[in-house]
Amino acid sequence: MTRPARPGDLDVPALVAGVDVDRVAAAVLACPLVAELVTGEHGAVATHLPGRRIAGVRVHDDGPGPARITVSVSACYGAPMGRLVEQVRSAVAVRAPGHPVDVVVADVA
Repeated sequence: MTRPARPGDLDVPALVAGVDVDRVAAAVLACPLVAELVTGEHGAVATHLPGRRIAGVRVHDDGPGPARITVSVSACYGAPMGRLVEQVRSAVAVRAPGHPVDVVVADVA
């Protein structure tokens, strides 16, 4: 079973294919147009780590080249979707440069 991150969990980086998933999640949550990170339908967008799960961020390391990052968010009501996607991609680029980013707007809050 997984649990939400606890304060001490962030002392050890959650690295998947060289991507610090905790830092990516924090950067996305800092975006003004993002209400929250969500797992999407059937909980598909999440990173499973020993003893915990990071909702809304998944790293796909399926082959050669940089790993692809999927981020699933709930948008703030009235947020322009193009601007939201731009904010999320920019935030992720700072924490995981060179990785392609797919943004899923799964809900509006």
